[in-house]
Amino acid sequence: MDIAAAMAALLLAAEAPAGGMQAETAAACQGYTRNSADAPELVRWWLAHSHDERVRVCTAPGEAAAASAALQYSGESAVGRSGGVCSYASHFLTASGTGPTRRLQRYERTEAVAMVAVGEAACPPAHDPARGRYIPTYDLTPATFESLLAFWAAAAASADVFAHDLACCGGGAGGSGGAGGGAGAEAPSAGSVASSATQLRLRATIAAGRMQAAAVTRIVRVAAHGLHRRYALFVADPDSRPPGASVYVIYVTRLLRGPWHISGISDVAP
Repeated sequence: MDIAAAMAALLLAAEAPAGGMQAETAAACQGYTRNSADAPELVRWWLAHSHDERVRVCTAPGEAAAASAALQYSGESAVGRSGGVCSYASHFLTASGTGPTRRLQRYERTEAVAMVAVGEAACPPAHDPARGRYIPTYDLTPATFESLLAFWAAAAASADVFAHDLACCGGGAGGSGGAGGGAGAEAPSAGSVASSATQLRLRATIAAGRMQAAAVTRIVRVAAHGLHRRYALFVADPDSRPPGASVYVIYVTRLLRGPWHISGISDVAP
């Protein structure tokens, strides 16, 4: 199982508006705290034996109307703050055992951390996108989160800035982070041609002003290469049909504390 993708799907399903990315009806997810009188027994037991602030219970996308729909559980921390970034941790829970011994337990030890940049404002509650949309992240510090959002906001607002960030350091060859060239270079592969087409399409969308409102849906730290730090930003494609059918993956890299640059671009199904 792709834990990062699965956790992102749960977080996004609960917060996305109807018809948008990973849209799901509000009734498909329900949150419970220690004060919830209607919490299922499994959830009450977990909250009594863990440090989690709340448990979210969701049905799998597309199964909300099925009587036998499998339930998905996630435990969440309280909302905390570091500077201008608010966040809460989330992790999968799984039900094990039968009858009176059936219990929830941690599915794995890793955690997604949902973050939102608020500046001086108060932290919005979790799962209330009208007051602030938290973005699932994996292995990011709050400072890196703020820096990446600021970098992408500038690129998404200007085709010239985007082109500079892409050409800056030899980036732009799909997800590989490198670009070939020169008189002796081999013919481009199908993947690199597709990547070039994606870059041109994304730049045209930026030039048309449609990327500024496109949501960043998650940010993941990718394995580092030497002294380079590399992250993948998943950004909604405003032109995908049907809505939410594809997202851009923007690979962003920097050397230690140097400037960010775009080292690769692809588009994928969420």
